[in-house]
Amino acid sequence: MDLFQFFARFHVLVLHLPIGILMLAAVLEMAVRFKEQPRSALLNIVWFWGAISAVAACVLGWMLSQADGYSTEAIFIHRSFGISVAIAAWICWWVFKRNSPPVAIYSLSSIVLALLFSTGHYGANMTHGETYLVEYAPNPIRQIAGFSPHKAPRPPITSLAQADVYLDVISPLFEKRCASCHNDSKQKGGLNLASFASLQQGGKSGDTLVPGNPEHSELYQRITLDHDAKGYMPAEGKKPLTEQEVAVIKWWITTGAPNQGPVTEFVHNQQHKSLLSKLFAIHSSSLADIPPISDEQYQQLVNAGFVVKQIAQNSNYLDLDMSISELPLSPDTLTLLGAVKSHVLYLNLAKKSVNKNHMEVIAQLPNLQKLRLEHSNVTTNALAPLKKAANLYYLNLFATQVDNDVLPMLNEFAALQQVYLSASKVDAEAFERHSLSGDTKMYYSALARNDAKIAQNNKHGLKVE
Repeated sequence: MDLFQFFARFHVLVLHLPIGILMLAAVLEMAVRFKEQPRSALLNIVWFWGAISAVAACVLGWMLSQADGYSTEAIFIHRSFGISVAIAAWICWWVFKRNSPPVAIYSLSSIVLALLFSTGHYGANMTHGETYLVEYAPNPIRQIAGFSPHKAPRPPITSLAQADVYLDVISPLFEKRCASCHNDSKQKGGLNLASFASLQQGGKSGDTLVPGNPEHSELYQRITLDHDAKGYMPAEGKKPLTEQEVAVIKWWITTGAPNQGPVTEFVHNQQHKSLLSKLFAIHSSSLADIPPISDEQYQQLVNAGFVVKQIAQNSNYLDLDMSISELPLSPDTLTLLGAVKSHVLYLNLAKKSVNKNHMEVIAQLPNLQKLRLEHSNVTTNALAPLKKAANLYYLNLFATQVDNDVLPMLNEFAALQQVYLSASKVDAEAFERHSLSGDTKMYYSALARNDAKIAQNNKHGLKVE
């Protein structure tokens, strides 16, 4: 048991006493002089106890500074101002009780107030980081205070391909959950998470980050401890990371803890892709505004056999349906799809003849979320390029030529949540043995099969049509 640090932590309680007492004393001292009223002897007592509490805060602050985790420079600045407050308080107590002239009262009281503000400011910097006070200040105020303007916000993420692995995924998690204790001014355990470079330097105990091995990375070990265990992070009652955030950090370390690059370069299975899609809440309502297609493009789509609909009244994203047209999916049609690729959210190619080349083009539709291929001749091999469709969460393969080999392939799709396999070449036994990772649900018809098969499907939690 460390009694020294036990008492030292009372600094955060005691420091409020000199702030309140000395601020009251200084303001009353100037108010009495301004109104030319008789000075009460009670002010001497207020100054005395203010000075005593300032000394107590200094002593406890010095004790607290003996622990690790604070910048030497930050401690020096805060300590210097704190000692100055205590000295100024004793000077005021000694001078003011001797009927001092107005200039001395105004000057010394103003000095005490300025020192109190500065001491509190630098103390807050040590606790919350040096930008805490001006974090939400307008740029002119930040620049007056000597800070750089706010960084331009990162663009909203509507596709995993847009997200940078560190700037958009990891850095915001550290800033939200860890930066209050691990920043440039306050480095608990010698760890600074303000940047990737400082993270690489690690902390004072263990290997903070072991790329490729989360179980041996102290960063991951600390955030997965029991919440009541000593060493659990974030500590001191701060809001813990959610299960999803912990899983994201594990994924990041497992992939080698990269410091830059699009997310899609580092996700290799459906579970991780689904996890990251949820992190960014990628769905139609999060899509950025987009201008409508031209009248000429609209007419070209209609002439190619598409029924063209907007997905919502106030949205320019499109639902394209070619299932009722007798026209084929020609190279010209694919070229036309490429010209409006950013607008296509839903695509229906049911009953069409589709091959791998078609899927290569379709996979390049950056915002595609739903694809219907039922009653088409698509095969498992032809389907492979769709793994690059980062936002595809619905895939209908009813009555297609896909076989059992499609089941493990579906794990590699970016954000797949629903896939329909009824009446395809996937057999019941393979379907029952296979389960997709993440939250993807496979739908497989049990009609024309016996009740035992239906019961078995239900036992595995697989929805039966």
